[in-house]
Amino acid sequence: MPRIKKNEPENIRRSKSVWRAAYFILILLAVGTAWIQLKPDARVVRQSHKQYWASVAVSASRGEITDRNNIPLAVSIPATSFFIDPKYWDPKSADLLVKPFGKNIAMKFSKNLPGRFHWIIRNVPKGKAEKLVNQEIPGLYKINEKIRVYPHKELASHLLGFCDIDDYGQAGIELAWNHILFSPPRTRFLTRDSKGKTLDIMGGKSGVLKNTSGSIRLTIDSRFQQIMEWRLNEAAKATNSSWGAAVCVDPTNGEILALASYPALDPNDRTNLKDQNAVRNNVVGRVFEPGSIFKPITMSIAIETGAANKNSSYNCRGTMKLFDKTMSEVNKKAHGVQDLTHVLMNSCNIGMTIMSMGVPKHQAYGMLKQFGFGEKTEAELFGEEVGLIKSPEEWLGTVPANIFIGQGIAITPLQAVMAIASIANGGALLKPYLVAEVLDSDGKVIHKGGRRVRYQVMSAKTAEFMREAMKRVVSEGGGKQAFSEKISIAGKTGTAQIATGGQYVKGQYVASFVGFWPAEKPKYVMIISLGEPKGARYYGGQIAAPIFKSIAEDISQISPSDEPIGSKVNIEAN
Repeated sequence: MPRIKKNEPENIRRSKSVWRAAYFILILLAVGTAWIQLKPDARVVRQSHKQYWASVAVSASRGEITDRNNIPLAVSIPATSFFIDPKYWDPKSADLLVKPFGKNIAMKFSKNLPGRFHWIIRNVPKGKAEKLVNQEIPGLYKINEKIRVYPHKELASHLLGFCDIDDYGQAGIELAWNHILFSPPRTRFLTRDSKGKTLDIMGGKSGVLKNTSGSIRLTIDSRFQQIMEWRLNEAAKATNSSWGAAVCVDPTNGEILALASYPALDPNDRTNLKDQNAVRNNVVGRVFEPGSIFKPITMSIAIETGAANKNSSYNCRGTMKLFDKTMSEVNKKAHGVQDLTHVLMNSCNIGMTIMSMGVPKHQAYGMLKQFGFGEKTEAELFGEEVGLIKSPEEWLGTVPANIFIGQGIAITPLQAVMAIASIANGGALLKPYLVAEVLDSDGKVIHKGGRRVRYQVMSAKTAEFMREAMKRVVSEGGGKQAFSEKISIAGKTGTAQIATGGQYVKGQYVASFVGFWPAEKPKYVMIISLGEPKGARYYGGQIAAPIFKSIAEDISQISPSDEPIGSKVNIEAN
């Protein structure tokens, strides 16, 4: 005990004693509180467990995707998920789950289960959720989440992609831009009130959490997209084709205006995702030998290298012996003497074969690479194939002639349409783009798509000659079924055999038509490809050209904005 000074006043001594007592009591309270927290009473623990048992990570709102006109294509809406707490669940109640959830789910919960939390089904739209369970069943609980919905079902599904059950992008734009669209899961605490009713409490400092996801506006026009999908699906079913692909771009800036793939896919129905043929985006994920739609490209190369000019002519006798093989026309038909334009109009294999002999193989290979073949276009889509182009060392025997007529090389529809777009725009190979702009969670633009020149692949003079020649293909040549009285179309047909194991398979073809309109001042470039059509009609001029015409006429009746939505940024060709 501290010594008390004898001369210290009585009131001061009394005050110090009071403070000592107060400090002692505070210390006792602190020790007691710590003891209760570290060693709580078993009865308190049991009571708290009745009120709280789990924290669950649930999906949050994912960023919106719209078309160029701000029409929503992918949105997140409120949904309900159902789970069971085995502590309060009676397995005998499993029969009550048959009607709303099905026999398989009911059987799973007809026995004792470990733990405190088991999902039954997740992300059921609100309206349907209310119908699933309209009675209170002990141990069965609901929780609010968000579900990714594609309001137009199959529309643009192959470019949009889809998400998994936790809203993480798995394909298309959803995957390519997942870092912008994805919002991290939110933690929900599951508690009970004094009456035993389940409470769903959002974790966080406040009742309303800020959305952290951004949004994306695409270059596509949903009206063009709808037209293209209708026409492609109609044609594929009519010809009993195994697959189909179509894509339309703006040749002045590289905007993708519509992109369709067949078979169709509804990403709202997750059972569809098991069909890999439907999931595949044929525009970027399918490679094929292009056939005669490749001839405008190789003819441009011949002109640019000086191997051909407007005065060149070629004598076609129907067949031609080249090394150890015979090159021939369809049905070995002789075309006679052909100038460049008529070689293209008649899709003359012999004329292209003779033309190929004047182009140095290393130079031809290099220019094909500049046209974008053998490498990705770098469009904002996952699953893009690079195609196949043989190295110059492999250009032996008839290989150069085969490549000049569209055989022995594999490309994607998107590569083809961008190469033809270089003819339409005066000679520039552009990078295609699908995303017009990206906004962060505050609505601030953080990315804008725009014109990117990859290479200047031909002169404006060569491009002008090719446009005129392709116009005559439609008005006078093999592409007459694409001729329209309403709009001026230029293009090229193509029918290619399908090779399997290094051998062409009899009766299996890819029918295509690629072109642009208006022919004099192109605003749109498009390709239509139908894979493995079955029946007597399988030529590109027979089945692909009419579909091209129908889509072009339909689109021409819609008045799109004259101004591109992407900023025009010129980058030097590399």
